[in-house]
Amino acid sequence: MDAAVDTVTTADAELCVSDVSIPEQIVGRDDSQDSDGRLRLSYIVPPAYRQPMVNQAAWSTWYGSPKTVSEVADLLMRLRSPKLNNVRGLATFNVPRGRSVPPATIMLSFLGVASHRHIVAEVMGDDFDRIDLGSKLEFNLGQLLGNKARDQLRTMAQNSDATDLVGHIEKSFPITRSLLQAGAFFRELALPLLYLGALKDRLAESSPKLNQTDRFRVEMALSVLLNALPTPFSGVILGTCESILKVFPEQAAKEDRLIAKRGPMDPNVPLAEQMSESGFATLVQEVVTFHYSSNAGRKQPLPALLNAVEAAALALRPGENALAIVYKQFCDDFALPRWNALTESMLKHAGSMEVPFDHKALPRDLIGRAIEQPKGQTCEAVQLLRGLIQFNYIHMDVEAFTKRADKQLAKARELESQISTLGANLTASAMIKIASLAQAGSEEIMANRSWFKNEVESLSPLVRAWQRFYEEWDRLLRKGTPGANKQTAALAVVEKLHKQPAVHAVATPEVDALQAQVQTLKGLIEQKDIEINDMRVELYNLRLFKDNLALPVHRPEPLALNMDMMRRVAMRDSITPTDVLMFIESVSEGRVVVLDSAWKSAKEASAFQQSVRMLDVITSMVFPYYDSLMAGNPDATARAILGNAYSANESETVSSYRRLRAQREFEYQGEIHFFERHLKVGNGAGLEGMRIHFDIIDGKVVIAYTGPHLECSSSN
Repeated sequence: MDAAVDTVTTADAELCVSDVSIPEQIVGRDDSQDSDGRLRLSYIVPPAYRQPMVNQAAWSTWYGSPKTVSEVADLLMRLRSPKLNNVRGLATFNVPRGRSVPPATIMLSFLGVASHRHIVAEVMGDDFDRIDLGSKLEFNLGQLLGNKARDQLRTMAQNSDATDLVGHIEKSFPITRSLLQAGAFFRELALPLLYLGALKDRLAESSPKLNQTDRFRVEMALSVLLNALPTPFSGVILGTCESILKVFPEQAAKEDRLIAKRGPMDPNVPLAEQMSESGFATLVQEVVTFHYSSNAGRKQPLPALLNAVEAAALALRPGENALAIVYKQFCDDFALPRWNALTESMLKHAGSMEVPFDHKALPRDLIGRAIEQPKGQTCEAVQLLRGLIQFNYIHMDVEAFTKRADKQLAKARELESQISTLGANLTASAMIKIASLAQAGSEEIMANRSWFKNEVESLSPLVRAWQRFYEEWDRLLRKGTPGANKQTAALAVVEKLHKQPAVHAVATPEVDALQAQVQTLKGLIEQKDIEINDMRVELYNLRLFKDNLALPVHRPEPLALNMDMMRRVAMRDSITPTDVLMFIESVSEGRVVVLDSAWKSAKEASAFQQSVRMLDVITSMVFPYYDSLMAGNPDATARAILGNAYSANESETVSSYRRLRAQREFEYQGEIHFFERHLKVGNGAGLEGMRIHFDIIDGKVVIAYTGPHLECSSSN
């Protein structure tokens, strides 16, 4: 196909539309001016979020409730910076003095205008991500696609290799394949593209039409996702996907003008075949520039070089030993210094506790072995190295160990100091005190030794991860070019035929049959490789979940539910977390399921001092909150019953980090569920900050955990 166009998108950096005329004094540097001198703003939100008749309902839908919209709007209006004068001026424009500004108007001015949003982000810094439009994307996608489907897409973007990701994206947007294979692949782009594909399918399935609530969600989700992509991707999606384009009438008009200028694009033909070579190269460079400029200054969980190598491997130009360079950089700059610091710290603490240090358990030469790059395509090798780096960034935390060790040893050191002070001036009473302190010190030292042993054991997954990495890497080296050692006799015969002089390479039915067999065998080999990769991912997930799957049975015997316990619950006298669970299970009329993990954590939390508060909170959840949900009220309405004690979601950090997320995943009816809904029973750290993790599954309240506050980003 001849090259047809040199551009696929307008020059807009964001999915912007011009709207209402405004006074000259209220305008940002990115806004436009009509030929007649009237100034216009560039909005980045769909029409429904700008129309006075429905915008309050639209914003409330996206943010979950009118209350949340009001809270965010109040926070924005309380920001103090001269840079926000024009932003605040637009929000209050035409509002009579003494009248309050509608929250939807504030949201539109601060977050819905391209130039204003940039200013707010600059003023708020890191706090901006908590209130920005994108902060509610995952919640609304869960409502549109289902939480399970959304989580599967997220897991795919994080764990699948580049080849599989491009294959999934290509199913929704075939035109993007050549872009992704030409060096414009970055893993950060995968999730927005996968979400857009799922929304495209959702729009195609929507017959009858979407209801108003889902329409609000779809429109904003598409806006957020398209604005998160570099313009070549958003341009080709809007230019070739009619179901998405018709959601944005203003953008459709732009696209019509662009089509008149450069002609239509075929959604099923690779973009490289529809453009000139120089025009396509410019688009690829535009994506690369967008990626590195948007990530500048951010703390990257992976070396940027690994992204480049993955893109190169996908483009079938892996480069000489590029992966070995990335591996050496990672070892030299991160893994080896931290491993040495960790082993030195543990050796030091082992000496202070007089515990023998097992160098075989934590070998010094574990990290840094020289490696070579496997031959052939390197996507599998890139995925292997990426997994190792991600695992180390999560688990190799020297600072966290040092803090835990110092806290653990503090009491023993205090006892040692007291004994030393008393020993400087020995008297009969001092000797008695020293004997008492020595006994306490002995008990503390034994407890510290047990703690240290557990710390060493907790590092065994890290040691095994490195050992498995080297084993898998050696396997790739032995494997060489994919399929090299898997040829059948028929395949070998055909290869020999290809090597014969040209005079003998006469086309015959036998040769044609053998060549067809070769293609069939190659297809089978590729399919087996895909199945093997899928099994490796499944094995990895099973290893992560095994701790939750192997829980012993901790449910109390039925005889434990007796009149004495019921009396103590009724009198609020000396009850334990286990008593609370037994009581609520017995009076809930079958609506409550208590998992064995909850019984275990409740038993371990027997020293919790606020069991009465636990009883009140869990009773409110199991009865009025549950009844409200079953009556058809949204969670945002039902949650008012529980107030600040209830959280519907975990933070994005907890949801995204495998180790933190796994602590909240439990098995129910043969499937692993992410129990992110939780109740806050107490304040503070440790046991006094008790949390109850639960979910509503198939009309039942499933309680999975009742114990100390689980780890989160702030505790790490």
